[in-house]
Amino acid sequence: MIRRLAIATLALLVLGPGPAAGDASSPQPFTLTPPGDLALLGPEESRPPEPCDGFTLFLADERPADCPRPAAAADATAAGTGTLRKPWYYSALAWGTPIGLTAAGLITSLTDSALRPFRFFNEGWFGPNTYAGGADKAAHFVNYTILSKEMALMYQKLGYSESASVWLGFGSSVLEGLANEFGDGFNRYGFSWQDATMDITGSAASALILATSTRDLFGFRNGFLLPKSMATCCQVPGKGRDYSYGIYTVDLKFAGVGRRLGLNIGPLRYLYFSVTYGSKFYPSGPPDLRERQVGFEIGLNFEEILNSLGVSRERWWGYGLHIILDNIRFPFTSVGGYYDMNHGKWHGPGNGNQYSTTP
Repeated sequence: MIRRLAIATLALLVLGPGPAAGDASSPQPFTLTPPGDLALLGPEESRPPEPCDGFTLFLADERPADCPRPAAAADATAAGTGTLRKPWYYSALAWGTPIGLTAAGLITSLTDSALRPFRFFNEGWFGPNTYAGGADKAAHFVNYTILSKEMALMYQKLGYSESASVWLGFGSSVLEGLANEFGDGFNRYGFSWQDATMDITGSAASALILATSTRDLFGFRNGFLLPKSMATCCQVPGKGRDYSYGIYTVDLKFAGVGRRLGLNIGPLRYLYFSVTYGSKFYPSGPPDLRERQVGFEIGLNFEEILNSLGVSRERWWGYGLHIILDNIRFPFTSVGGYYDMNHGKWHGPGNGNQYSTTP
């Protein structure tokens, strides 16, 4: 249609009626240039080309200085819209940390005592006649919840997805636990399937908490008690360290409860409610004095205190503080009551360092 209109217009201009004979003096609407006046412009009179033609290709050493290279896909990647190449130490940490931990666990167990042929040993669980009164099992569980969680958080910092980080943290923790237990098969303890079970279930507990986004509600800590006394140790033969001054906690965080219920609980957000476990006089104290204690206590939540002060895991020193204060129960930061299952007695309030029979 447009072509037809153009032809019709040209025909009207060429074939249209000219001026009448009586109107020779009237001006013509247009005049044609004589043929002698027509000429082609030379190169010096031509319009200079634009300095940067988008369709002109240049060799690397021929591109004019005033004609920058157009943006390409590689530039988008460098600008952050694509996958960035991470520094080498990201991969080194991702691979080296679990390998180093596994090697350290194996070496530690192999050097614990004189080596002997590999063997299995049935240690039992939490009974009164087990060598540590079950405190060793609580330690295995809590220590591997901490390891699984911290490994997962490390992988998140290295850029892995949340789900991948949870699986990598769980796998790294289990691998270290099995390596440690395999080494125990050659020392004085022997391979304990109960220990291995607690390692795996502890690792799984943290993986479950992270996968369900309930880390603001639940946590675990490994604690130590002061003051210490030699009266709890070395009265009778026993293998391993004195467990009398260790305490292991499962924590409910008031801060997370308040946030999820939409309640302003004020200073209560800086507190935990904890269920604890520990043993006294195991493994080398007098048998009639041995205790297995389950406790219930209120304690300070240093993780929430750090967060309120603006100390987060975004800085290396904040990350280090959280590793320590989130996972360790310090002496005299909690108060509660404790039940001695061996003697059927309650005692407290205290900080977990009380005995049915004072050492």
